Amino acid sequence: MSFNLVFFNGDVRRDKKQEAMLNSMVRRGKSRKMKNLAEKIEKNIQNLKIFERKFGTLNENFRLNARGNFLQSLADMEKQRTKNEEQTKAVRKIQKKWRGFRARHFLRLQFRAQFDAISDGHRGLENSNYLNFQKILQMAQLLVNFYETNKDEERLVMTLVELVKARTANRAFEQQIRDSQRFLLARCCVKFLDHADENTIFFHVFRFLEDFVTCHSHLYEAISQHGLFDAEFHLLEALIGKPEDVSIQKKPILPRHLQLLTRIFDVFVFQNPARTTPVSVHVADRLLKTICVKISDLNFANYILYYIRDHIRLSGTQHVNPNSSVIYEAGKSANVIQKWKLRPEEVETASIRLRAVFLSFVENVNKTNSESLKQLFDSLALVLDQHATIMKTLNVKEDLTENGRLRTAVNQYIWEYSNGILSSVNFRRAACAYANTQNVNVTSLIPMRKHFTECMDLLASSDTFLEALYTFITSSERFEPDDCCTQRINALELFCNCLNKRISSVADSDFIPTSIFPHFDATVEFVRDVSIKLIHSMFPVYQRGEPGVVRNQFKDVTDAVFSFLGAIYQKDIRLKYFPEGFWTNHGREVFVGIGHQARTTPRNRRQQPMRSEFVERLAELYEEEGGDSDDEELMERNAREKVPTALQRGICIMKNIPFIVPFMDRVQLFNRLVSQEHDRFMDVSRMFNNYNTNLTVRRDQIYMDAFEKYKPKAVKDDVRELKANIRVKMINWAGSNEQGVDGGGIFREFLSELLKDAFSVNRGFFTETTESKLLYPNPTAIYLLGADCLTHYQFIGRMIGKLIYERQLQEVRFAEFFIAQLFEDRTKDVDLQHMKSFDPLIFKNLKALQTTSEQELDELQLDFSVVTSDVGLVRTVNLKPNGSNQRVTVDNVHEYIRLYVNYYLKQRIATMVGAIRRGISEVVNIEWMSMFAPHELQILIAGFEEVFTIKELQQNCQITFGMASSTTDQDFIEMIWDVIDKLSKDDKMAFLSATCMNLLRIPKYSNRTKLEEKLRYAINSGAGFELA
Repeated sequence: MSFNLVFFNGDVRRDKKQEAMLNSMVRRGKSRKMKNLAEKIEKNIQNLKIFERKFGTLNENFRLNARGNFLQSLADMEKQRTKNEEQTKAVRKIQKKWRGFRARHFLRLQFRAQFDAISDGHRGLENSNYLNFQKILQMAQLLVNFYETNKDEERLVMTLVELVKARTANRAFEQQIRDSQRFLLARCCVKFLDHADENTIFFHVFRFLEDFVTCHSHLYEAISQHGLFDAEFHLLEALIGKPEDVSIQKKPILPRHLQLLTRIFDVFVFQNPARTTPVSVHVADRLLKTICVKISDLNFANYILYYIRDHIRLSGTQHVNPNSSVIYEAGKSANVIQKWKLRPEEVETASIRLRAVFLSFVENVNKTNSESLKQLFDSLALVLDQHATIMKTLNVKEDLTENGRLRTAVNQYIWEYSNGILSSVNFRRAACAYANTQNVNVTSLIPMRKHFTECMDLLASSDTFLEALYTFITSSERFEPDDCCTQRINALELFCNCLNKRISSVADSDFIPTSIFPHFDATVEFVRDVSIKLIHSMFPVYQRGEPGVVRNQFKDVTDAVFSFLGAIYQKDIRLKYFPEGFWTNHGREVFVGIGHQARTTPRNRRQQPMRSEFVERLAELYEEEGGDSDDEELMERNAREKVPTALQRGICIMKNIPFIVPFMDRVQLFNRLVSQEHDRFMDVSRMFNNYNTNLTVRRDQIYMDAFEKYKPKAVKDDVRELKANIRVKMINWAGSNEQGVDGGGIFREFLSELLKDAFSVNRGFFTETTESKLLYPNPTAIYLLGADCLTHYQFIGRMIGKLIYERQLQEVRFAEFFIAQLFEDRTKDVDLQHMKSFDPLIFKNLKALQTTSEQELDELQLDFSVVTSDVGLVRTVNLKPNGSNQRVTVDNVHEYIRLYVNYYLKQRIATMVGAIRRGISEVVNIEWMSMFAPHELQILIAGFEEVFTIKELQQNCQITFGMASSTTDQDFIEMIWDVIDKLSKDDKMAFLSATCMNLLRIPKYSNRTKLEEKLRYAINSGAGFELA
């Protein structure tokens, strides 16, 4: 038996046949050679096992790589096959298109030849009209199958002409043309217009569209989807041509351009009973998209915008196309810009244009038609908010190219145009007309309250609107202003602004609460209580979000509420309408840390550190306000520094509505502020030992001597000494020193006499009102005394500041309009009521103007200017820019009255008031006075006008004798009280002013007559301390 390795199958394991062969060879041992061969084979088998163990992994990798290569080759083959298939398909497609093109081209040639044959034959026919109609229909059917731009324009125009002529000859002819054929012809018209130029004749195209297409709603909507409006406005821009300049302004529309615009907007503008085609909102939406996106910037701003404004009106009135409202409906639909799917750089322009188009309806709205007004204003606020949101969320990189800069300029122009509409007379009249309708929806006007600033007078005159606002605000049992964004909060802002206008326009003599508002008393009480709730919401115990953000959200409504309450309070001061204690009877504890709220109780003792901090924080706020910072910055700082909520609320109340705190509590707070400032100055002064200063003045030259000492100087100004203790030495008329040591009384006399001289009308710095003899700065002082008079006014301000700083009273009565400007916000308008004390005749005439008719105003020929005569200098002063060329009308008469009053009672004395304010501020923080009303400031400076009673004097005086008291002493005391009680009003006031250091020494006179004689002589002699 032979053994050949050819039979070896690669497996190191022997099969049965091999095993049998080997065993047989070994057993038989036929030959040594065979035995060796068997051993070799066995050895080889063992080596193969070792080889398998060492190189088995390599063999496996080899097999895997072979499999991968095989699969890759299959993939390459599949890819090549796919590529070949795609190439085959592309070739077939190209061949198919080419064959289709050749077929269509061939058919076009055939159809065009047939068309030409029919048209040539049709021209020579003189047969019946029926045959002509059939030929025209064939021509139209052939045309839509071969029409190509730049080849078949003449054939299209000829067909359209024949169709229009056929319809004109027989109205029934229109019914023979299928809708599909009309639509295809309209597609040809769109192609024609889309490639038009300035020489294109478009009349026949538009005539066909009007007679066969746009007169049917479904066809009009279908063709509008295929670019009708884009093609029409392309033709318009081709006719307008390239602008000669880049000026942005309304330009005259040429007759041909106007004709085209008329054709485009015919369905929306002109009322034609024979063409009452209802238009869907989708068609109007496509028209708006073309106008707002596709038209060039200059053409939109110079032509299209003004055409829309002048021709498209809301429906609801006679001779107005009802389809015009469809454009309005499309423009106000929610997210209309988003539906157009524009690129980010197109969104801004589209939004600005659409806003302008929408607002253009305001210009021509019928103010006598409630339906039109309701249609406009019920959606206007929503539209404005939508566009405002779009503008806020835009994030488009600025385009600095020439076209980009032009677009930016045009967009700015259109934006200003839109804002001009919102501040126009037409808008004001429309808003007021809507406010006076019975079905007024206040929720439509509330979001637009920011745009009613200019027309607040007219809006406030609507009883219907104010009633609706009040009902809306008080619709629920409780008014909780926790959500600053609610409609009720916004309604309260608008309501308070309207009532504030009403109150300011009513003179005190005409004040009838129920005529201002039927629920006047309840309304004022409601707003008073809500004001405190608003402050609590501005400063919550548990803060949510940034403090500044929360306060800014409430700023507008709180400003309106505070202003309204302040106006009512000023009116109540003069008229005493509300019962005593009304303003402080709000049922809420207003923490101010003074007065009756500072009574010593365990709880109050725990709160005492907060009260001290309250005064310090309030003083810091006033100091910040007197400088460059505002109170908002300090409020934020307080929030960051974790100032207690109650303290922040108290500061806010004292800054905005201090009159809800009792007057005497505020006086005590003011005294604490002054004392704190005085102590601070004295602490610093003691370090340098200069807390006292001496002053020598001549009695007959008190004013000038003091002026030379304390007048404003550029170098070595002694104003700081006014905060120190001034010791005054008087020199009499003979040049001798007056007897007496200044323990405070001589200084008080000095300051009193100085101010009495300064306020004297004979000196010229001040003058008096006509009837009440109240003082205010002399407007002609600058002409009489020269420019240096402002230095005197600043000096007088320093002396008034010293008077306040020392808490001394001065017998002087200022005009309320002057004292209000001196210590309050000078940006406020002067109330008309103040004119009554200034000049009763002017006041009467201005009051009469408020109810003057349009005809009467025309006869008066008033304009916004006044003629003044100052010391013989006659000049004309404009109350506003170009005022002499602006007539006073019913719409602006309230503005005229406001400007007139402001000029005479504010502007003419503004420089003097400013100088006095500077002087006061150099001695005492003038912002401290903001917690007082003008009449309270008068009390703070001059005291109460009422003369003291003897009982009040007894309660505040202490009488002592040099020896032990006796019955005779008691009789003398009663005699003193009786003599003082019988003094006249002037003598009683002189009696208080003539005491030194609040001490009066009286000898024990023997009888009443002598006591009265000596007392009267002492208080009226004016001899100072010469009688000592």
